[in-house]
Amino acid sequence: MKVTLVVPRDAPGANNFHQVPIGSLYTAAQLRRDDVDVTFADLRIDRNDNPGAYDEAARSDLTVVFSTDYDLAQCYPSLTPTTQAVRALRAAGARTVVCAGSHAAAAAELTRQNTDSDGVIAGEFEFAVPDLAQALAAGATVPQRWPNTGTRTATEAELAALGAPAYDLAPMNRYFSEGFVDGKLDRVNSGLILANRGCPYACDFCYLFFGRRLRHRPVSATLDETETLYRTYGIRHLFFLDYTFTLDKAWVAALCHGVRERALDISWICQTRVDCLDEVTLRQMREAGCAGVWLGVESPDLEQRRYLGKERIGFDDIEQAVSLIRDCGMHALAFVMVGLPNETESSLTNLNTWLDASQVYYSLSTFQRRLGTPLAAGHDIPGMAEQGWGYLDATSEYLGESRLRRTDLTEFFAYHNTSPTRVANVMRERLASAPVMGTARS
Repeated sequence: MKVTLVVPRDAPGANNFHQVPIGSLYTAAQLRRDDVDVTFADLRIDRNDNPGAYDEAARSDLTVVFSTDYDLAQCYPSLTPTTQAVRALRAAGARTVVCAGSHAAAAAELTRQNTDSDGVIAGEFEFAVPDLAQALAAGATVPQRWPNTGTRTATEAELAALGAPAYDLAPMNRYFSEGFVDGKLDRVNSGLILANRGCPYACDFCYLFFGRRLRHRPVSATLDETETLYRTYGIRHLFFLDYTFTLDKAWVAALCHGVRERALDISWICQTRVDCLDEVTLRQMREAGCAGVWLGVESPDLEQRRYLGKERIGFDDIEQAVSLIRDCGMHALAFVMVGLPNETESSLTNLNTWLDASQVYYSLSTFQRRLGTPLAAGHDIPGMAEQGWGYLDATSEYLGESRLRRTDLTEFFAYHNTSPTRVANVMRERLASAPVMGTARS
């Protein structure tokens, strides 16, 4: 049996960086384990609209198109690139096309209908796709949904036995994200590590693709993948994708000890919550090469955080977390969000004032309800009844779901379009002016 795995092209201008599609590459490795013939195409990296990529994929017995990989599982983007890829594969004569990713897990039938795929796969790719391939090889017909009910979630035993992603199938020198070079934020050749899955906090706006229960991977397996990226592929900069990296302090301590023991000269970034930090853990992380910590701040305004289910975090908690990270020798970065229904010009002003005062690096997003999240449950999402998943692409004269007209917010947009601490601005400038920096061997 031959299986082709496809990561679709981005929507134009959608991304300033591409991280390693480890979910797809884990899937390839697991299929190889089962002696399946696997090919892989990351069409985000192939910038030329080469129809040959679709022709090759169409010759497979099964083609899997990913609407998201694990880096965007919780804040999934538009489904349109996936739909376009399925259409191109159909035109090339593909026999069987299925979709996997957050969209399929959140709304399986809607995803199948919107993409016109033969079926959808709901669950963790590297386990669900091989299960389906085995069933098809045994003579099963393609189901509209796999598995028939629920989602495929790995056990800790399965995660412990999981081998490394099939890095050899991907252009590892062409993946990049934010990193720190000589103490400054830069665009760097980077690797991605997903160690522990799940997040017990369940913020109302976040789609928990991996569920609420924390499932561990062995520290040794995580270190092996880290060492492979560093020594085999020359990748020094890493991003740890664990949603709340510092949740298990003992696990983090063991990982940091292993990095030092193996003499891995790496620089890495992770993400966590404001209320999951302590000085001992942060200093261990710094000694093991951690350069920056992303925090889910969302907004310095309490009413905005309350709407998102994060009212337990106070403004003083945010300030103390930023100070503690810096005191331990690392950079603080913040995820912030605007356009909530209760957004006001005052709350936007408060955000800009805080960003000016704190000087954190930050990522700015506009609020959007996502199916499968508490904030979407029982809510009439504008445009969904008419457009299905196309509602994610809808444009509006308003900022998100607020009643603030975009045309009245020129100063707000001017601030963020030129801010030197907005990560997207730094990445865009570096993309235009210089090659990728920060590889282990450059």
